[in-house]
Amino acid sequence: MTPPPDADPYGTAGSAGAVGSAGSVGADRPVVALVGSPGSTAPLRTLVAALARDVEVISLGRAVAPDAVLVADRVALRRAPAGVPTAVVDGRVAYVASEGPEGGQAIALPGAHPVATARWPPIAPHVRRRWRERLGLAPDLVVDTAALGPDDVPTALAVAAAAVVEARHLALALCLGCPTVTDGAAARAVGAIDDEQLVVGDRAAATALARDDVRAARLSRAGREHAVRHLDPDVAARALLRAWGLTTAVLPLERIEVVLDELGTAAGAPVRARVAAALDLLRPLDPVEAP
Repeated sequence: MTPPPDADPYGTAGSAGAVGSAGSVGADRPVVALVGSPGSTAPLRTLVAALARDVEVISLGRAVAPDAVLVADRVALRRAPAGVPTAVVDGRVAYVASEGPEGGQAIALPGAHPVATARWPPIAPHVRRRWRERLGLAPDLVVDTAALGPDDVPTALAVAAAAVVEARHLALALCLGCPTVTDGAAARAVGAIDDEQLVVGDRAAATALARDDVRAARLSRAGREHAVRHLDPDVAARALLRAWGLTTAVLPLERIEVVLDELGTAAGAPVRARVAAALDLLRPLDPVEAP
């Protein structure tokens, strides 16, 4: 039902993260320089690793002229070279000023518990219901991630009608479109709002949510969208690259629209509406602007 968990989806297990070494800069890829005060770059490790899939990321000061600069804190901004597209991190937002096609943005960055949304597709409430019926589970099944082993959490969140979720699994729950109940501190940590992307409450609140199909469906969709907008380093990295003018890549779902155009599909054709409805939860929502 869900992809197997990846212990380190961004390749950040090593202390150096994804910042290039002296001989790693390739001539055929743009170069992004990272600069920050001591300790300020550590929270950016997943973002840097996501950027490194498409560009070379180096420490500022190397004998390489960067195409863009990522400044980890405002104190280090004075060290950034002039005339280069720059993003300055302030908390969970990167402020971008560039000459790129989408310059002048405030881009939301993932927090302490990022999630790779492309690896965890959403599972809508009606699909969850069919899985519960097939598996002989209660129609209003509520799970509590605190009572589960780590390997069992993804499957439980994929079939539950609602879930009580602790902070470390909250991003995954939202990503999977699981109707979610958590505490106030965990909700604030991911930037989610009570009764907009999840519910702040207890087990009783989760039980009530599991029995309210309309509310559960609304929160399922909104939670997934929040995970894509605010919790995915890959999405933030793509937004930064476009703001810096370092990519013109067509995203997969945009390619589907291109193919429909090539086939001569009319703008109001029913097939376009069906495709849009089927793919809506998977559609990238970047540029990811901070609220």
